[in-house]
Amino acid sequence: MKLLPALRLFAFCALFPGFSTSPGKAADLLTPGEPVVLSGTHGKFDFLTVDAAKRRLLAAHPGNASLDVFDLDQRTLIKSVATGVAQSAVVDEQGGRYYVAVSKPPQVVMLDSTKFEEVGKVSLGGPADLSAFDARSGTVYVGHDDGKELWVVDPAKQKVIATVALPSDAPEDLGFDATGQRLFQALKSSSVITVIDVAANKVTASWPTAPAQAPHGMAMLPKEDAFLVAGGNGKLVLMSQKDGHVLSSTDIPARVDQIAYDAETHRVYCASGTGKIAVVGIENGVLTTLGEVASSEGCHSIAVDPKTHTVWIAYAKGDASYVRPFAAVK
Repeated sequence: MKLLPALRLFAFCALFPGFSTSPGKAADLLTPGEPVVLSGTHGKFDFLTVDAAKRRLLAAHPGNASLDVFDLDQRTLIKSVATGVAQSAVVDEQGGRYYVAVSKPPQVVMLDSTKFEEVGKVSLGGPADLSAFDARSGTVYVGHDDGKELWVVDPAKQKVIATVALPSDAPEDLGFDATGQRLFQALKSSSVITVIDVAANKVTASWPTAPAQAPHGMAMLPKEDAFLVAGGNGKLVLMSQKDGHVLSSTDIPARVDQIAYDAETHRVYCASGTGKIAVVGIENGVLTTLGEVASSEGCHSIAVDPKTHTVWIAYAKGDASYVRPFAAVK
């Protein structure tokens, strides 16, 4: 059957959904690889974390009530560890532990990062969501999903040692400054970043994220003394770590949740539930949206391998769950 040129292009795009004809030439930025099925698992994912030292992708898999540990080099599932409804995980490289924030039952589960066995857990006063690890103190900060608290968990003592009162509810992503003395916490309902003094475990400032509204994903840029914040309204902002003023902003798809920053290539990848990955470049403190790549409808989980610069997503389709690599093209 003969096809007109426009129809040929349409057919090609249908067969290869990672291909883009947008002016941003996103196909020249990310090349989609074959999806890898995580056998024996199902359901949606939440945040992804890269264990760079052990060459692993940690996939919080609430739909499967597990933390899925994936080998980045062999591209195989090592183990799906039953944890409860996992929302995020952090890496304690020195302690040889993974700390998994679980919404149901509400707890932090501690796993041996070699044997993948549970070595302890800490009960929480409500469902957990996103988390951050303070390597200096060995503590884990865990947000109360849709609550107004940030719990400070001491894995060695296996208990909550402090609670940070937040000015509003719905904490999302969080991250430390370069010194580790301040923690930045995104609050979705009030569209602000709260600044937390780690020594006192108290909020010292609140910075508006406008034009980004309902902030979700964050990424720290310590060399630039800045950080990135993705708003659910389709805006990405670069904010100063010094005083919170917005240095630059750009458009991204709506419904972005997690973002991943590659410090070597100076690109940030934004995962949207609309089925797109936005690729944004950062140069001299200015954000530029370079293009969009098709991912999978509902996919909002993303991470980047700092060694290979491969971008990874995780998503469910039907009764199966997948991770999928995208090769970054310089």
